[in-house]
Amino acid sequence: MSVPRVLVLGWGNPGRQDDGLGPAIVEELQKLRLPGVRAEADYQLSIENAADLAEADRVVFVDAAVEGPEPFLAQSLAPSETISFSSHAFGPGSVLALCEQTYGRAPEALLLGVRGYSFGLGEALSEKALMNAGAALEFITAKIREWRGKNMATGERTKTILIIDDDPDIRAATRIVLESAGFVVGEASTGAEGLKVAQRIKPDAILLDLMMETVDAGSKVSTQLKEAGFSAPIFLLSSVGDAVRYNIDASQLGLAGIFQKPIDHRVLLTTLKAELHMK
Repeated sequence: MSVPRVLVLGWGNPGRQDDGLGPAIVEELQKLRLPGVRAEADYQLSIENAADLAEADRVVFVDAAVEGPEPFLAQSLAPSETISFSSHAFGPGSVLALCEQTYGRAPEALLLGVRGYSFGLGEALSEKALMNAGAALEFITAKIREWRGKNMATGERTKTILIIDDDPDIRAATRIVLESAGFVVGEASTGAEGLKVAQRIKPDAILLDLMMETVDAGSKVSTQLKEAGFSAPIFLLSSVGDAVRYNIDASQLGLAGIFQKPIDHRVLLTTLKAELHMK
């Protein structure tokens, strides 16, 4: 089971007001830190973008539109029959075609033309363009949730795991293991950030470090998640797992279990798949 990979490419000149709609939308998308999503922006598309596309299952191209429907026009995009480019322009259809020609495949593509109004010198988006950007961002995030909900290869729903841990090495190592097993992975480095990310990505399970800002931060976050109506299983991560088992009642805290660091990855995967009823 493979994890859906989504690439969002926005391009335009932020120094010419609404021409910067693409980069502005990408910047806001990056702040969301959506799992399985890579968002990139530049002044224009280039030959190098074909390599980026080769690593994606789906791609969303985002550009400003001088005319057309408001707030944006969304349309499916296929590789161009011919590849054409110059030092000044390289269109999304040509990038798709180059990707297909070079790597033997091209991702499914969507093109968003977000309506702009002012294209003179200046770095700020016009008020109407800013509203259109917000609508486009909502559309893109909804599409990503839709795509992430089904495994592209088998049609099975892909499970999402949120890792809340202040140790970047633990998060990185665990992410590799989970993604290799077909999970989509979200991350947070603090309890407060974890609460926000959980509300946003609605994970199927959470791996929660016990000791972050305080020695009992994990148990407090677990309680707050339950109070917020979060019902998916929560597993505590602890460097002092044996002691925790004797001093913390996992069931009383609403925990599905406790993993001791360093985490046994085989046990982790077996436990998660059993808890989430995966094959």
